[in-house]
Amino acid sequence: MYPIILLGTDGSATATAATQYAVTLARQLQAQLRALYVTDIRILEGPLLTGISGALGAPPYSALLPKLQEIQRAKAAAILGAVAQQARAARVSCKTAHETGGLVNVLLDYEKEADLVVLGQRGEHAQWTGNMLGSSVERLLRASVKPCLVTPAQFRELHSLLLAYDGSGESRKALQTGINLADALKAELTILTVCQGETEDNASRFLKEALDQARSRSLSAHAQLAHGNPETEILTWAAKLDADLIVMGAYGHTRIREFILGSATAHVLHKAQVPVLLARG
Repeated sequence: MYPIILLGTDGSATATAATQYAVTLARQLQAQLRALYVTDIRILEGPLLTGISGALGAPPYSALLPKLQEIQRAKAAAILGAVAQQARAARVSCKTAHETGGLVNVLLDYEKEADLVVLGQRGEHAQWTGNMLGSSVERLLRASVKPCLVTPAQFRELHSLLLAYDGSGESRKALQTGINLADALKAELTILTVCQGETEDNASRFLKEALDQARSRSLSAHAQLAHGNPETEILTWAAKLDADLIVMGAYGHTRIREFILGSATAHVLHKAQVPVLLARG
């Protein structure tokens, strides 16, 4: 389903859980794992070093820069080594890479050869951002053209999937993704349609069509019709059903206002306590 899985890691607690998800999925889907650590170029060229340069003068700064680069190489080696060790233990093929550059640009370059991107919901500075989605993660999600799995800080096995479906083009892609993944993982699938602007008859029709597709694959599939705000209902039903994964389209009906990420999608990504898989065509 996803022959090559790209894991973006920074060694944070959330990235540790993302590694577990990436390794587990690579094993279950018989995929190759590629782990990437990016040294953000701003660390080496940012205001801090500019200030040090001004205070100490050019020669001390010139001597300091190689030390900082060496520290980054050592950090990357330790983080990527841990990922590779976990992959070996799971008998997963794994390649690792360390790059220096613009964080999002490097990740986007590497995702060109990947079929799925796995990222932790928050990065190594999560203690300063609270419940906010990591800024680099959000920028990548807005620019990415590949399916992305955004994972929380705690790992859990994937036995139950919740699929958000509204009959739109993006949710139809999510439907196929959810059906294929539930089939590959032998997981239970619940399809959720939230009746908001359309009539309940239309929403029920969308839901039945989706359920029929899932059951045509002999899946353990169920349908749930809800009323209210989609972002609220998705999170509410994920908790009620004890879902292990939310699958949804990357874009919503408020695409322009939200600058690519739909409002419901962005809200769920910020608040979800379980992984969210953003499906793309």
